[in-house]
Amino acid sequence: MSAAAWPALGAALAWSLYLPLGAKYAVWLLAVLAALVSMRDAACRRRLQQQPLLRPLLLLMGWLALSAVWSTAAPPDLAAHLGLYGLWLSVPLLGVVLPMRAARLALLHFSTASAGVALLFVVDHLHRVPPSWLWHSTLFAEGNQRIANSTLLALGAAIAAWQGVQAVDPRRRLLWLLLAVWIALGLALQDRRSGMLLLPLLLLVWSIARQPSAQRRLMLVAIVLAGATLTWQAVDTVNSRFAEGISELRSYESSDRVATSWGQRLRMLELTAQMVREHPWVGQGLASWQGLWLQRTTPGTAVHANSTPHNDYLLLTQQGGVVALALLLAVLVTAFRQALRAGATAVPLLMVWTALALTAMFNAAMRDAKFSLPLLLLAAVGVALIQAPPDAD
Repeated sequence: MSAAAWPALGAALAWSLYLPLGAKYAVWLLAVLAALVSMRDAACRRRLQQQPLLRPLLLLMGWLALSAVWSTAAPPDLAAHLGLYGLWLSVPLLGVVLPMRAARLALLHFSTASAGVALLFVVDHLHRVPPSWLWHSTLFAEGNQRIANSTLLALGAAIAAWQGVQAVDPRRRLLWLLLAVWIALGLALQDRRSGMLLLPLLLLVWSIARQPSAQRRLMLVAIVLAGATLTWQAVDTVNSRFAEGISELRSYESSDRVATSWGQRLRMLELTAQMVREHPWVGQGLASWQGLWLQRTTPGTAVHANSTPHNDYLLLTQQGGVVALALLLAVLVTAFRQALRAGATAVPLLMVWTALALTAMFNAAMRDAKFSLPLLLLAAVGVALIQAPPDAD
């Protein structure tokens, strides 16, 4: 692909993150095809072979494919699950071919897109926005798409703040920081807890990992905690959503009849942990969870309709045992080590991996493409920032 085409692809990639899943896949497919064409160049192949993420990812994919041998799932389900986990391989592939200029432009457009989504939530808060296909995947998104948008808004605010810190010109710095505040406002006005909880955690990780002195780290941690506490108390949507979640946990009873969001998550953790204990070392095979879940829960209940336990670490352990969990942790350790060693330009990559690792504890961040695809595309952009080819043909 020519040097002129890569920036356009980077911009399209950024805007696709808030679009329907089909648009995400279309841009992903175009990017992967362009990357595969680039692999004709020996230098690109060498960079890919040297990518630290490649080996642990291949080991994880290989073990999951092997676990299909003892799985009771149907072949179409096996193929679908392996395809979803295989999306992870696009991170090193795209990261080594995306030029630096295209990666920077992708982050700029992602922050701009996040500000646009935040505008929708602000306008809707002031004056109800009528339904339209134009914002069907953002303002009126449902289910996991709505939670994924909340996660992306948190990342958009954090990355905009990083852009502000990186800016040399004071006016550009102020503009970026105001943009970060604006995106955070939109995040506070939406109704999903994931991003509200994630944003202060992203800022905390950034403060602790990237500041040169302990005194400065402590000061920034105190500022982040104070800001999060103030937002929690001052913004009704934030306060009410967390109060609702705490109430759901306190009222939880171990039964399939549980109907609350966090109550269902606890029930799923209980039953999935039982599955893990039955075959702890090698698991029950790829794509086996849902069939077992349907057998062990009461038909007609809200919890019965779930297709994932909303904890990807537990889900992967249920499918591939302790071996799969160890391989996943090896992937994440490698990813974080790469981000921490790469300097200031790796902050977006550090934030994306933090978001994915934390979100996977409570949602289907690895199992559902609505989560995984945008996060993995952003991770590829982050890898490109620290390991980008020259901006040339």
